[in-house]
Amino acid sequence: MNPKPLSAHQLTTAIDESELPFKSLAELDANVDFLGQTRAKHALAFGLEAKRRGYNLFVMGDSGTGRISMVMRHIEAKAQLQKAQPDWIYVNNFDESREPWVVQLPTSFGKKLVSDCQKMVGRLLVTIPAAFENPSYQRKKQAIDKRFNSRFEYAIEQVEKEANQQGFALYQDASNISFSPIIDGKPVDDITFTSLPLEQRDQINQAIDLLEDKLTEALLEMPQWKRESYEALQELNSQTIQAASAPVVAELQDKYRGLTGTQIYFKEMLGHLVKIMLENFNLIESPELKNDQGLRELLQQTFVPNLLVSNNPALGAPVVYEAHPTFSNLFGRVEYVNEGGAITTSYQGIRSGAIHRANGGYLVLEAEKIFEDPYIWGQLKQALLTQELKFEPPMMEGQTAVTIGLSPHGVPLDVKIILVGSRQYYYLLQENDPEFSELFRVLVDFDEHLEKSVDSLVHMAQLVHTHGESEGFAEVSLNGFIELVKFSCRLSGHQFQLSTRFGEVFELLGEADVLRFEQDAPKITEQHILEALNQREFRHSRIRSEMLQEVLEGQIIIHTDGDIIGSINGLTVWEIGSTDFGTPARITATVFPGNKGIVDIERESELGLSIHSKGVLILSGYLANRFAREFTLTLSANIVMEQSYGLIDGDSASLAELCALISAITEKPITQSLAVTGSINQFGEVQAIGGVNEKIEGFFELCKARGLTGKQGVVVPLANQKHLMLKQEVINAVEAGQFHVYTVSNVDQALQILLGLSAAELSELHQSLTDRLKSLHDICEDVEENDEEEQPAALNSPPIKS
Repeated sequence: MNPKPLSAHQLTTAIDESELPFKSLAELDANVDFLGQTRAKHALAFGLEAKRRGYNLFVMGDSGTGRISMVMRHIEAKAQLQKAQPDWIYVNNFDESREPWVVQLPTSFGKKLVSDCQKMVGRLLVTIPAAFENPSYQRKKQAIDKRFNSRFEYAIEQVEKEANQQGFALYQDASNISFSPIIDGKPVDDITFTSLPLEQRDQINQAIDLLEDKLTEALLEMPQWKRESYEALQELNSQTIQAASAPVVAELQDKYRGLTGTQIYFKEMLGHLVKIMLENFNLIESPELKNDQGLRELLQQTFVPNLLVSNNPALGAPVVYEAHPTFSNLFGRVEYVNEGGAITTSYQGIRSGAIHRANGGYLVLEAEKIFEDPYIWGQLKQALLTQELKFEPPMMEGQTAVTIGLSPHGVPLDVKIILVGSRQYYYLLQENDPEFSELFRVLVDFDEHLEKSVDSLVHMAQLVHTHGESEGFAEVSLNGFIELVKFSCRLSGHQFQLSTRFGEVFELLGEADVLRFEQDAPKITEQHILEALNQREFRHSRIRSEMLQEVLEGQIIIHTDGDIIGSINGLTVWEIGSTDFGTPARITATVFPGNKGIVDIERESELGLSIHSKGVLILSGYLANRFAREFTLTLSANIVMEQSYGLIDGDSASLAELCALISAITEKPITQSLAVTGSINQFGEVQAIGGVNEKIEGFFELCKARGLTGKQGVVVPLANQKHLMLKQEVINAVEAGQFHVYTVSNVDQALQILLGLSAAELSELHQSLTDRLKSLHDICEDVEENDEEEQPAALNSPPIKS
């Protein structure tokens, strides 16, 4: 019997409002739990519970399936039940400033310590100057000055006595000591001295030289006196700073008692604080010290800790999703400042990365993004293997050295990494990186679809209702929800399955709500959903429309009526960006005597890829097995997809190519009002193909543009019947008898439809095909025999002379 076309209800999923166990979506409870994904949920729960090293997770699935949302929801729920993680700070290493120390603090202590140290600086700027204004300090300082002055004055007095005995007076000002002779009880001035006899002047000068020598000898130890005075004053200042600072620092020591790291730091801080203040002693004595911003900043930059990570005790373990995982965003960085042309930094310039903030908890990353930077993956593996985080910027290509100025001590690492990526990334990493399987032992595999059942429909309705309320959308009517279900089935490519790409369902819902708002309608209905789909399709239809127009104008030859030998309409799918659409393609076959076999012109021209070439090679196997079992299959045939100028892959055209080839061999014309898609095997069984809906709709668009005649249609594999989710206009045309969709399970059924044969005529075609193949074989055999008979004569012929 000739195959019959499908009815309209077989072209889409069957669902009716009366089948739904609810009257409206508004009566449903809110639900944010993900629909389906039982396998992924179990794997995720196991991976989060596993504490052993290397049990990080790789979440595998397509985007739009809610991978990140589901992972974040589960992780956040689990993290809430776990204890909060400690804070981390960097402090100055006073012995080696290039290697700051990292200190662990109890949760939420980091901000408190930083604040307390900032207050400490303010108190020091008040307490230390007050200590130097204390009368006790002033007395001790005066005593040191007096000790020096008394030594100096005693030495001067002794020299002055001797000078007086010799008749000289000693004069002392701020910077000089001089001698002047006394004549007649009065010091001699310069005018009087020049009027004295030369001999007397020489005697006076010799006496003054001797007195100056004695003065120099008396003050010979003055540098030692000054050094001793300076050292005594420095010791006094040091003791004063120490005495003034110790109570301030002691308060911090008492407040943070029991924290070993901070106690060691406070002890070292006190000693270094004295050194800093002595170096800036000129500012200490200034009455404007409290307002000296430079000294305040110096103390803060030297003694206030740098808060690296602060955790909230009320939030449990940290959960971090890094949406922009650059190297510095992940592993932190060291910031620099330009001071008068010099690039400097300190422990205060250390900034945390996402992995620091996730330490002790969970870090979620997208695999596609981290591989945009070739250095991230290696550094991430190194951190996981060593369980330590160090600030090590990568050596960029072309650089001879990288100077970072700092080499901070590493932070101990205990984090669970959740990589979210596509199947392609997972299998590439598993195949090419042996360490990947050691570090990411748990696979969380997201399903792409789930069974369309009453329970799943109710759950989907709850998700749609909950999402609509959260986004402020209007209520979705029942017929509108049914269209969303059909859209989900279309995404999954199956009448009895829902797609798990709910992100795309929600996007369509949002676009439909825009149209509802423009029309001031109370609910999102079926019409809004369909109109949103139509508008979306129109926005992406430029290339498809241009290709259709080329066919209508005759630039690309596609026949949709009449009968032609060796010519058939195949169906193809174009994938351009995020848009897929189907278009018909003319496939032709020619046959003639020869032994070249079936030549795939696409392959010969290097336009046909491997899977397409495989499909063509199968044709020889089918013909030989079915119709040339008693003789060698010997023929020359060319098959080509006409006017194709790009690469072609896939075996979905093999059924059409076989039918065109049989038509050319038997010289039976094929009706051009039908288009064919399907893959075949060597036994002539028709196998399922992809993109069946797009292919049917592509041919329908051409037929509609030329005018539906009631004879046009498509032939698709029977195995694809459950994948049919066609547009409503195609269904309407089928229901009106203007367009037809046939399903076939073998080549014979396709030939009956395409050639218009009855069962008896099909048997005749088989015999005719066998006869024609035998005839082609005989012709080639006769030619070979003639060649063999002529060959000896050719060998015995005389040589040709030039």
